Amino acid sequence: MTIGATHKSLGIGVATLALLGGVATAGTAHATGNVTAHSTAAAAKKCTYTKSLGYYCGYYKGNGTVRKGSKGNAVREVQALINQTTSYKPKLKVDGDFGKNTKAAVIWFQKKYHVKPYDGVVGKKTWKELRLK
Repeated sequence: MTIGATHKSLGIGVATLALLGGVATAGTAHATGNVTAHSTAAAAKKCTYTKSLGYYCGYYKGNGTVRKGSKGNAVREVQALINQTTSYKPKLKVDGDFGKNTKAAVIWFQKKYHVKPYDGVVGKKTWKELRLK
């Protein structure tokens, strides 16, 4: 097999993987107005869209304030929402511990989607944007 044939085979494999859903797709609800996530990605619990709440990942339905040092299901919900509805890299560990990595991801999210203040605190405005309600 030649180098050219190897690249062609790899290209076909990647294209096949994409057709079978093995590659995440990106899109922005803000630009299109569609009821879709900021982008999609696989995770342990899948976030789904509901008319009453917006995106929900199965951890927390509220909108209480969480910040660095917070722990629990509200933090897991934030982590899962960022992982599954945005293009943020690297993906967060969905562990319910709001540490420096989660704070950095929240600040990135707030800046990208213009949710002021850019403080890394998830309050009502940030929850609303995370859920795309």
